[in-house]
Amino acid sequence: MLQRKSGDVMEFRPYLVSWNLTKKCNLSCPHCYIDSSNTADFDMKGTKNPELTTGEARFVIDELFRLNSYLMLVLSGGEPVLRSDIFEIVEYASRRGFITVMGSNGTLLTEQNLKGLKQAGLRGLGVSIDSTRAQSHDSFRGLEGGWERSTGAIRSARALGIEVQMDVTLTDRNVDEIEGFVDLGFSLSAKAVNFFFLVCTGRAMKTEITTSNYELALRRIAKFSSREKRLMVRARCAPHVYRLLHEEGVDIPEGTRGCLAGRHYLRIDPEGNVTPCPYMPVKVGNLKETSLEKIWEESPQLRQLREGTYGGRCGLCEYAEICGGCRARAFVEKDDLMDEDPLCSYTPSGRKKCDRAGGFHQELQWDEKAKERMNGIPPFMKGMIVRMIEAKAKERGMGFITSEFIDELKNRFKPLGEEVRR
Repeated sequence: MLQRKSGDVMEFRPYLVSWNLTKKCNLSCPHCYIDSSNTADFDMKGTKNPELTTGEARFVIDELFRLNSYLMLVLSGGEPVLRSDIFEIVEYASRRGFITVMGSNGTLLTEQNLKGLKQAGLRGLGVSIDSTRAQSHDSFRGLEGGWERSTGAIRSARALGIEVQMDVTLTDRNVDEIEGFVDLGFSLSAKAVNFFFLVCTGRAMKTEITTSNYELALRRIAKFSSREKRLMVRARCAPHVYRLLHEEGVDIPEGTRGCLAGRHYLRIDPEGNVTPCPYMPVKVGNLKETSLEKIWEESPQLRQLREGTYGGRCGLCEYAEICGGCRARAFVEKDDLMDEDPLCSYTPSGRKKCDRAGGFHQELQWDEKAKERMNGIPPFMKGMIVRMIEAKAKERGMGFITSEFIDELKNRFKPLGEEVRR
């Protein structure tokens, strides 16, 4: 499977890996997909859960390195800071060359912890914020003063030079705060505001967003995504946003796909189980028993996701190639990975499949050699990398991108090293 190529790019391999290091958390939020808590180290019988040891965590990192030495590794939980070996894990992953980032509730990210994480090589941080209003956030999280701690962690991280994104889970209770979240993210100097939409797993079974609110929220996010200049605004676990962006007249680059699960994305749980994504309770293997390469190449479920043969409305939809629906919702609510996404309200028109805009999209001028070097990047990553290069060029007041400038950035941003052609 890994050797099948499309052009010069391997068709399927993970570029993004989410790793739940622990189920233990200092909070017990009602929307937690992994059912984390202070007592999550133990099962119902009081037996300690078989969380991966430090040595096993190193082994997992080595397995990931063998599969793709250039990827983004998202360390999450529970609350990952509660692992006593978190600095060691971050350091080992960073030394392997991964873009190592962390998802956290932010309440335990003291200045000392942040300095230790930065020294270990942490490149980015996502902090969960549930409301623009402190009291509402604290009530939802069950921790008085939690909002102040979390927003304070964002400020401290930025002061240390750590890139931060604000992660928001949208539900019916906070869907009216979208504009406020964007303004809050800007005031905190966040690089991005990511709006996540719940898949009903774990404790999230009782916390959701209605179909009507979902569609309205996505339309507002799509407008922010295409027009907001102060920071990035993105929808997560909401592949339908690409339909709305297309309707807004936004170019959708060739290779764009709403759901990357099993194609360029996988998840590892605290016990070493591999699933296509964090919200999809489909175990495709365990790293204590089977190599990651074998799991990635041979899993029937991962092969099924890559084939992209959908049922119901998703199978009829003209946007199937750029959206594909959320496979986790289809599985959780319909017990079928490839069924239609039940949260989508769109009725397929019967028109031909949506044409994806190809070509090379950029704001600044690029020389021909620099353009050519972009051809080796996986299509779904090209837009992100082009924007990153242009942002760095604008910081220096440059109006023209050269191959030499890309060489300079490659030395600073190692993941460019394999993907950008010489």
